Amino acid sequence: MIEKLKKLSLEKQLFISFFSLCALLLLLSLSITLTFNLSRQRQDIDRNLSSIASYIASMDQIVSMLEIGYPDDSTIKELDSLSDTFSDISVIAVYNTDGLRFYHTDRHETGETYLDGEEAAILAGSPPYITVGYGTYGSQRRAFHSIRNEAGDIIGYVTASVFTDYISRQAQAFVLSYFFVGMIMLLVSLALTHAIIRALRSSLMGHHPMELLDLYIQQDTVLNAMEEGLIASDRNGTIVFANQAARTFFSGSGTLSGKPLKTIFPGSLVSSVLEYGASSYHKSHTVGERHLLVSEIPIENSGTVQGVLTVLNDRTEVNAMIDELSGARSMLDTLRAFNHEFLNKLHIILGYLQTGQTQAAITFIVNSNLVTSQSIRQTADCIRCSPICALVIGKMMHAAELEILLSVNPDSRCTEKELLLPAADCITIVGNLLENAIEELVSCHDRIKEIHFGIYCTDDCNIITCEDTGNGIPKELLEHIYEKGVSSKGENRGTGLYLIHQLIQQYGGEISIDTETGEGTCFTLTFARKENGECTM
Repeated sequence: MIEKLKKLSLEKQLFISFFSLCALLLLLSLSITLTFNLSRQRQDIDRNLSSIASYIASMDQIVSMLEIGYPDDSTIKELDSLSDTFSDISVIAVYNTDGLRFYHTDRHETGETYLDGEEAAILAGSPPYITVGYGTYGSQRRAFHSIRNEAGDIIGYVTASVFTDYISRQAQAFVLSYFFVGMIMLLVSLALTHAIIRALRSSLMGHHPMELLDLYIQQDTVLNAMEEGLIASDRNGTIVFANQAARTFFSGSGTLSGKPLKTIFPGSLVSSVLEYGASSYHKSHTVGERHLLVSEIPIENSGTVQGVLTVLNDRTEVNAMIDELSGARSMLDTLRAFNHEFLNKLHIILGYLQTGQTQAAITFIVNSNLVTSQSIRQTADCIRCSPICALVIGKMMHAAELEILLSVNPDSRCTEKELLLPAADCITIVGNLLENAIEELVSCHDRIKEIHFGIYCTDDCNIITCEDTGNGIPKELLEHIYEKGVSSKGENRGTGLYLIHQLIQQYGGEISIDTETGEGTCFTLTFARKENGECTM
């Protein structure tokens, strides 16, 4: 029952508001129109009074009658006819300068004098004027006009009067007609208001406004309680709604509503979705320190794209947990490989000792110290792809046996899901880069032998670097370095870079070489996701 009253109360408020507005506008317009018409009626009456008085004062018969000094029957008949013609005129009277009436609409008034003093001004030569005075039949509105002879002397005056009761009756008739018109228009307004409320209810698919208000409040609460960020943008790409989670993701952008989506989220595909109407699902993006999975879905109405709904899933914590699990798994795999390698080393040391090669055993142990447990832990923490991690650690141990220090840059980061090419092909690239660097340093003498390896992976970009302190690549070989069989290490070599170059072409990557004779060489390989076309780290 209470819910029903709420629905009715809001609908009643809308009805009263619409009807009150209509009534107010109607009352205002009728009041202005009525005031204007009453004023115009008064002006028309004054104009008629002045015109009749002026016409009578200009009649030759009237001038002759006043000059003779007594009423003329033919003139009186003509004035009677004139009075009958202008029914709006209540009284017409003609006076001489002494105030003696020569004509009056009421015959009983003829011959009487006019004594209330309003004629003094017209007899003194004043222009025609209108006054309100009292006569035998009550209050009147009278027009005065002087009568002049041929010499221009004032010989009398004319009054044309209308009873104020007549003016009041006309005004009442105006007001009454406006009242009826106003009532009819109010009824029409009432019907229109009902029609508007019905049309409003129809456009709301039969829902009451209060139901929609409650539904909006509930949906707003639900949408703001969701962990997923929701952003709705119109056909121009301008944000019209963003829930609390979305506002949190872009907290540095202030209020989101009214802003173009591309300005706060440059990675959005909203333009493409609006143009082609095709949805985009689970695209990985990084916003600040958050890793988001973004889906963008067109909002359609009657087959036309009206906007885009952007759904943002925060994968930061999930990715962190995956990284931890992946790191633990990678660490276990690495420890297995390390244990295997350690047993192999013990067998080698044992073999040296059993054959009496004590110095060789000592040298082997010293070189093995180049690969510390800390460097292995660091490598396993940075490279969360087990096959690549095992390969790098194996190469580290192999390099250590050759008195070469191979280290992984501490800012390296790689997980298997972020690789833009298969792990097997990545192993081919990394293995050949490291093997080439090791072989280069083996041929060097009296130099610091170090290799610095780096791998940096994001969802959109992979970068691999390998820097050594070798002799560098001769300039004459640089142009042919990727050709099969070309190498600075002698004949029957030159396969590693050839394979690397083949994979780079296959996956649309880029390779750059920074080398200096006597200083070393640095290879940099870059792979970017095809949709982006460029790589920024």
